[in-house]
Amino acid sequence: MRVAELVSMAPSAARSLLARNLLSARSARETRYLVVSGLVGTVGSLWVTVTFWLAFGLSFSLIGVPLAVWFVHLHRRWCGRDRARAALVLGSPIAERYATPSGDGFVSRQLSVFRDRQTWLDLVWIWLSGLFGGIGLIVALLAWLALPALLTAPIYAWSIPGWIHANDVWISILAPFLALPAAVLGAWLLHPTAVAHARLAGLFLGPSRSQMLERRVESLSETRAGAVDAAVSELQRVERDLHDGAQARLVALAMDLGLAEQRLSGADPETAREHVAAAQTQARAAMAELRDLVRGIGPSILQDRGLDAALTALVAGRTPPVDLYVRLPTRRAGARETAAYFVVAESLANARKHAAADRVWVRVWEGDDQRLIVEIVDNGVGGAAFDAGSGLTGLRKRVAALDGEFELDSPPGGPTTVRAEFPCAS
Repeated sequence: MRVAELVSMAPSAARSLLARNLLSARSARETRYLVVSGLVGTVGSLWVTVTFWLAFGLSFSLIGVPLAVWFVHLHRRWCGRDRARAALVLGSPIAERYATPSGDGFVSRQLSVFRDRQTWLDLVWIWLSGLFGGIGLIVALLAWLALPALLTAPIYAWSIPGWIHANDVWISILAPFLALPAAVLGAWLLHPTAVAHARLAGLFLGPSRSQMLERRVESLSETRAGAVDAAVSELQRVERDLHDGAQARLVALAMDLGLAEQRLSGADPETAREHVAAAQTQARAAMAELRDLVRGIGPSILQDRGLDAALTALVAGRTPPVDLYVRLPTRRAGARETAAYFVVAESLANARKHAAADRVWVRVWEGDDQRLIVEIVDNGVGGAAFDAGSGLTGLRKRVAALDGEFELDSPPGGPTTVRAEFPCAS
């Protein structure tokens, strides 16, 4: 009888737990992690014991110290692979925390690895990973093999001599009854065991809490400075555009209207009409420049009706034409939606002013992890860069201030792709 048929006869609660905890991509990944960690950990414990005592025994000879340094680098590569495997279970990478080699000469820099606290933590982890990995391996085997092994115990128990054969009656009776509870226990322990093992790897091999706080403080300082710079740049842009664009248009408009008034009073209606027509042209140009200007301020529709409606209004009648795709839940716009609006607005302005594009595609959606993703693609000439004065540096700082990620791909000849990802709204 197949295992699936036996499982189908189990109570519904146990069958549901087995299906949920074993028949999934996550359980396959965690099982592979525990099995590999168990086997690698066993080899690693033996390896680190041999290398430690070998290096210690030869430490008084010329070859002992270079051999010990070589072993340290091998241990670091070993732990690097342990970090990579644990990251697949945790869903996030484990950063290294090795100190930078220091010293006046080559020999001193090489020997500085022994002053690094992480060198000894690597040694302890590899040695203990045999124990931790062995526990995980037992849980993985229990989850997957307990059911078929115990159900078939009455068959093979009679053929094995020794203690089992002497107790084959009791084994034949009790083993099938223990099959389902053992499988359920293994399935229930599979996920927490894998996560616990991976977190232990992060505890030994990842940065300490003080290092993480220090890096976080540095990151916050950089993003805060970037946000301030972006705000200052935005204010300077608004002031410059007002002075050079809309203000100059309005001054010309006032002059044309004044001249038209003079011509009307001087009985020259034809010239007056020309000045009125010029004033209308200046008024339309001023309105267009004011409309472009507000992209850095944020429209009221963004707060009233959300990002979808704001982007729809933004791309309406744009040149070049824009294909817009938005898939977002209905909710009030927050800081990340406002930043996403700025990313789209500035990217569209760059596509019109610098890229000579004749088509732009804008996609905005929320991923499964509730990250807000914005992607703008144009078929222009490409060659965009952060130091080209196109406003992209300010966008990157604005996104970084929200712990987001900003990517630019713009090879010469195009196309240009701007992508921004914002973390889940808190």
